[in-house]
Amino acid sequence: MMIVAHRGASGAAPENTLASFKLAWQQDADAIEGDFRLTKDGVIVCIHDEDTERLGDKKLTIAESTLEELKIVDIGSYRGIQFADERIPTLDKVIATIPEGKRILIEIKCGTEIVPILMNQLQSSELSAEQVVIIAFDSSVIKACKDLAPQYEANWLNDFEQDFDIEKIIPILIEIGAEGLSSNNESTKDLADAVLGLGLAYHAGWTMDDIDLVQKMIDWGASSITTNNPYQLRQNLNK
Repeated sequence: MMIVAHRGASGAAPENTLASFKLAWQQDADAIEGDFRLTKDGVIVCIHDEDTERLGDKKLTIAESTLEELKIVDIGSYRGIQFADERIPTLDKVIATIPEGKRILIEIKCGTEIVPILMNQLQSSELSAEQVVIIAFDSSVIKACKDLAPQYEANWLNDFEQDFDIEKIIPILIEIGAEGLSSNNESTKDLADAVLGLGLAYHAGWTMDDIDLVQKMIDWGASSITTNNPYQLRQNLNK
């Protein structure tokens, strides 16, 4: 079972920053998960929200700002003065942190316009196809990824708290060609069973920090667990 660091080791460092990703590797995560968007000038950057208001010292909208404009935003100080130098990282800088044999889950937070740029960048990077997993809530994004670059694993994200109709979920999962489903479902094994019954992978999505819940997900057959605290989770699993 793969332990995935949610936005890096975000339990201890500012989310989606190089500090958080580097800490995740130090904490022996198997993979990191980050959120990615396009800037106004077509650069892929790592940030969850559509603007910098929640994390930054000033508000800029990602899609309406150039990379140079975004570079001035401090997105680390909200977690402590020691992170004051953290800036929104580009995808290439996040990729550069990935050790050999480790993986990255790239969550696409915008639309299909990012897909050609992303695939070109991945194919020109030193990452193997096996090191890359694409995830998104937008099913059209997953389909676009599979159509353009089927060598990369792509899993559809499902917010089970809002969309809990298994009979609706399964046909979409099949139609878009995803390798699996990642869900925050904590209530019913039926969804996991339905996905696994198709020969696809089931992933326990954001965020599993409670060991009893994690054990339940393992019992359900989850291939990965996404957590804010990879070191703590691994320690608890090894007890």
